[in-house]
Amino acid sequence: MTYQLIRSAQPGSILERFACAASHVWQAGYEQPFIQELRQGILSQERFTWYMIQDRLYLDDYANVHALAFASCTHSTIRQDLAHALGDIAHELATVHDTYTQVFGISEQRITHAVQSAAARAYTTSMLETAYRGNTLEILVALLPCAWVYADYGARLAQELGDAVHGHPYEQWISTYAADEFWDASQWLRNDITLLAQQASEAEIQRLEQMFVQGVDLERVFWASAYEMQAGWNF
Repeated sequence: MTYQLIRSAQPGSILERFACAASHVWQAGYEQPFIQELRQGILSQERFTWYMIQDRLYLDDYANVHALAFASCTHSTIRQDLAHALGDIAHELATVHDTYTQVFGISEQRITHAVQSAAARAYTTSMLETAYRGNTLEILVALLPCAWVYADYGARLAQELGDAVHGHPYEQWISTYAADEFWDASQWLRNDITLLAQQASEAEIQRLEQMFVQGVDLERVFWASAYEMQAGWNF
């Protein structure tokens, strides 16, 4: 890989293979203006507010993908993991979103009447399509980019900022995703993917790699559209 993940995978694992395949878009996502201006504390409140509203809409669909996976899964342990994950999403909404909606004065009415951007809709549509049509392993891989990218970016931002994170305008956001608790909360996802992938063929794993890379790239596009506050496609 061309850089070192802080929140990394076990060497030789299928997860490391995913991360290596996605390394180019993973790093491009980290280097884009939204993340770098957030790190510097100069990201405008307007852009961050636009992002938070879109992220709230995204998390609604993200939760729905978990619910659909739960409904179709026959593996009892994985069903329990999915049920617990839905609780973690609710906690994320309470800790991060409620904090910033209050600080920035984002009304619930504004969120309710908001419409997904084209970039966000492309991402959530891709995940929902997998949830309706795919098997359990495919659905879990579709969920993985969000959990892993946020944990890695949060940890890298916290490491680069050091003590400067205290009093940072986006301290709550960075600290939430940098925390070991956030990484640990998605350990079930990595474990269950590793377990199910043991029965997958090489052709299936290659297809899952492509799915993961696409998901990481859609994360990048999501933030890029937030930075530009772009509701549609810019051709």
